Amino acid sequence: MKESTTSEVAQSAASALLSSVPLGADQLAGRIKQAITRATSARIHNLSVKVTGTHVVLDGFCSTFHCYQLAQHAAMRLADDLLVDNHIDVL
Repeated sequence: MKESTTSEVAQSAASALLSSVPLGADQLAGRIKQAITRATSARIHNLSVKVTGTHVVLDGFCSTFHCYQLAQHAAMRLADDLLVDNHIDVL
């Protein structure tokens, strides 16, 4: 059985600490954008995600209301206590 070295234990503790640190606005926006792209199979065109102090603002356009809803729910899953303002246009 392999014993953990001091550096491995320190790395493990550091990664556990970092995972509990809240994300910055840019990081959260990036994760939400990735989640929306995945959930909608990249069917939102010109997708923009902005995180303010209290809101997540979605912009872009798509061709179906279903796609609009998928984007909304993907954003809501990651937004925690932030309100999601969906400004995606359905054309």
